[in-house]
Amino acid sequence: MPRKKNNTTLVREYIRGLIVRQGLKAGDMLPCEGDIAAALEISKSCVREATHALESIGLIEIRHGIGLVLRDFNLDAIGDIFDYSFVLDPSIVLDLYDLRRQLESSLMPRVAELINEAQLQRCEEILSEWASLAHSGDLTYEMDRRFHETLYVVVPNRMLSSLCHIFWNTFRDLETSALLTRETPLTLESTLKTIESHRQILNAIRANDGQLASRLMFEHFGKIERSRLDAGRV
Repeated sequence: MPRKKNNTTLVREYIRGLIVRQGLKAGDMLPCEGDIAAALEISKSCVREATHALESIGLIEIRHGIGLVLRDFNLDAIGDIFDYSFVLDPSIVLDLYDLRRQLESSLMPRVAELINEAQLQRCEEILSEWASLAHSGDLTYEMDRRFHETLYVVVPNRMLSSLCHIFWNTFRDLETSALLTRETPLTLESTLKTIESHRQILNAIRANDGQLASRLMFEHFGKIERSRLDAGRV
């Protein structure tokens, strides 16, 4: 016997149907809660509860005195879901590392195909600045992020870029959270090894060898996963 749908699912499917049938776009008004309740034959209080849930995941916006407004597409709410998931089950960190490894390594052939000289030069500058900061004692993750962002924005896919951005925001928050305090701190030696791994990836991209760049990126994230396991971090 099929499971009965909850009210949030009913309202979400109703709104999706409106988007498809009426060609609604971000910023368009949705029916009021009373009209939705009547259409679905549920109470207004149930609709109100459902719309608050949908607002929390970024699907709609509740504007007081105006009504329900369809929001623009974004994946930011996924980052919030990741954050809560890690609090409840820190072992999920490894799953996210594996997902990021699969995603970013798969992008490398496209990156090698599409990247231009200015973007390659920007990556070189980031690696040089990263090394200088490391030698001065600033062992920041920020330059790591900038390098990866410079690569994945080359691919003209908004969803891929958004997902990669969410991953990095999530890991930035995790690096400063109590969940990951057991890891051995960064050292100059480990940072320079990381920079060299990135330089090898960049050299493969510059040589237009997307397959090699993909393999090197995959191995790079694999080393990160192993270091976390060895440190008992997750």
